[in-house]
Amino acid sequence: MRKLIAFFLLVFSAGAADLLGADAQPKDSPKYFTNHIDMKFVLIPAGTFTMGSPNSEKGRGDDEHLRKVTFAKGLYLGVHVITQEQWQAVMGNNPSHFKGEKNLPVEQVSWGDCEAFCKKLSDKGKKAYRLPSEAEFEYACRAGTSTAFHTGATISTEQANYNGNFIFGPGKLGVNRAKTTPVGSFPANAWGLHDMHGNVWQWCQDWHGGYSQKEIADPQGPKTSKNRVLRGGAWGSHPIFCRSANRNFADPDSRTEFYGLRVCFSAE
Repeated sequence: MRKLIAFFLLVFSAGAADLLGADAQPKDSPKYFTNHIDMKFVLIPAGTFTMGSPNSEKGRGDDEHLRKVTFAKGLYLGVHVITQEQWQAVMGNNPSHFKGEKNLPVEQVSWGDCEAFCKKLSDKGKKAYRLPSEAEFEYACRAGTSTAFHTGATISTEQANYNGNFIFGPGKLGVNRAKTTPVGSFPANAWGLHDMHGNVWQWCQDWHGGYSQKEIADPQGPKTSKNRVLRGGAWGSHPIFCRSANRNFADPDSRTEFYGLRVCFSAE
């Protein structure tokens, strides 16, 4: 009798697979896209979140105003920051300071370098690749959380690459690696994104400037300014600067071993 039941379950499962298709996924599972140079993207859903940080958050900057932000459309965001191999494949060079391991993030790239990379990648890949906006980055970094980090109220060097000589809140001292680590070395957030805290600062599309506390849809930042936004913190950062809401900025021509990028394209 048990064998008969098992047989019918097997037949039913096979039939269901035929109906759904070989690549079928549960309705609520992440959707991924891999491009022509094996860059993997995950679909970040449309939705609403609260950008910024509350007054009670340790290390809060006075420009991290709380505001409700809505995204009418989803976007595909890189699962990882751009690696040296990927940069080499598109740009034909590797400007990075840290080398020697496979899948290290590219660094020592300016905002302008990143724009040139996106243009070349778009020309070759037939997608309109770009840097994420500052709001898109924070939305994706949080992945539904409202705490200082997507890991919770604190973070450890087992979860991200930052300067472990410093602690945040109830955290503990950790490792100070003093260099970048291969992408994907640490657990992803709830939306499947790695290194949203630490490893390399990531250039965003926006000019840097203050923002209103009013509710807004699809914010793009100031029309002009002196500096461009960086998000996420880096391998040498105090964890305070790796918080989801932390804002950083630099001259768009700056190149250091702390600066890298992650790219995205809008969902159709």
